[in-house]
Amino acid sequence: MMNSSYRMTEVGLLPEDWDAKRFSECFTLVRNNTYARECLTDHPGSVANVHYGDVLIKYGAVLDFAKNAVPYLKSDVKPNKDMLRDGDLVFADTAEDEAVGKAVEVQGLKSRMAVAGLHTVASRPHDGLFAQRYLGYYINSAAYHNQLLPLITGTKVSSVSRAGFLATYVAIPPKSEQRRIAGALSDVDELISALGKLIEKKRNIKTGAMQELLTGKTRLPGFGGKWVEKRLGDWGMLIRETENPLEFPDKLFVEYSMPAFDAGKTPQIVIGKSMLSSRTKIHGEVLLFNKLNVRQRRIWHVELCPDNAICSSEFLPYYSDTIDLRLLAYALDTEQSTKHFIDVSKGTSNSQKRISPQEFEDFRVMLPPTLPEQRAIAAVLTDIDAEIAALEADRAKYERIKSGMMQELLTGKTRLKP
Repeated sequence: MMNSSYRMTEVGLLPEDWDAKRFSECFTLVRNNTYARECLTDHPGSVANVHYGDVLIKYGAVLDFAKNAVPYLKSDVKPNKDMLRDGDLVFADTAEDEAVGKAVEVQGLKSRMAVAGLHTVASRPHDGLFAQRYLGYYINSAAYHNQLLPLITGTKVSSVSRAGFLATYVAIPPKSEQRRIAGALSDVDELISALGKLIEKKRNIKTGAMQELLTGKTRLPGFGGKWVEKRLGDWGMLIRETENPLEFPDKLFVEYSMPAFDAGKTPQIVIGKSMLSSRTKIHGEVLLFNKLNVRQRRIWHVELCPDNAICSSEFLPYYSDTIDLRLLAYALDTEQSTKHFIDVSKGTSNSQKRISPQEFEDFRVMLPPTLPEQRAIAAVLTDIDAEIAALEADRAKYERIKSGMMQELLTGKTRLKP
């Protein structure tokens, strides 16, 4: 690390050998188009289009055309605006919150043609000022983004004008240090990306395992017999419905991997993560808890809505040793099950559609005939979920590390030796 003396600049304290320049002194604005998402296609075309929604959600600090999938303008749509170049910045000038101003640095274009799309501000750095990838990290750091917060306008939709971007300031370390900073942050990004790919692989493995194990196509060793089909209403009933799921007493709503249900232990609340996920447009949490009273009650809490409306019910299985709720939860997370619930939901709009208790209880599920096999299948899927959760925790850890590195390196608080 390097020792430094500091001076006050428009962006705060910076090392003496760093510069701070107004955005307008460093960049030239590049024209964008205003084509909506309907004018784009995921099929390869002649001109790629950087859409503001993808900048906000899909891409990281650097949009590498050699690695990232980017939509294209449809063949009948004419670009008629400036083509992007490597090193250009593309900002999202509109968002639903303070994420407005997120940007990507364009890299890896080579011979490809690309344009900046709807609700973006594209800017081209002046030659010689910046090293590759430095801007992508700096522009998305708090050191820069905090300058945009007072410039945001709008109530329902947040926006920053082109003039707003031009009035901000950019910290400019020596170019050799820019390269070291970008290299260090890129290394962490590579690790985060590798974990993301591994998580996706594990999720695909889980999907495959569910397709095999939850249909009886593949049986675990030592088990046989014909599977049974029953209505959910034959296994239990909905006992309560409320407009506010947080009103339920003595329950804790947290994200957690599905644990084993152990009926032999002392009273405890055991909570499973959402099994009806937003991916399927069904929201909810699976709750399993072991509570000593007249009988051990195992309650499954589900929200019976296909979208954002808040409505919920408790599913109380009849006291028996014929069903493992973890397996039932996995069975209801399959593509077939979730599609059924979406199809039978009723209402005037997506935000008001609901699934009736009767429709829920009439749904039929195939499960293994014995509780030991049900538990064995649930254990396999739970183990995969645990592996995914561990990988997600690792990814979150490295994302926190990256955030701390950005705070230190992009303000000059910590200097990297040559």
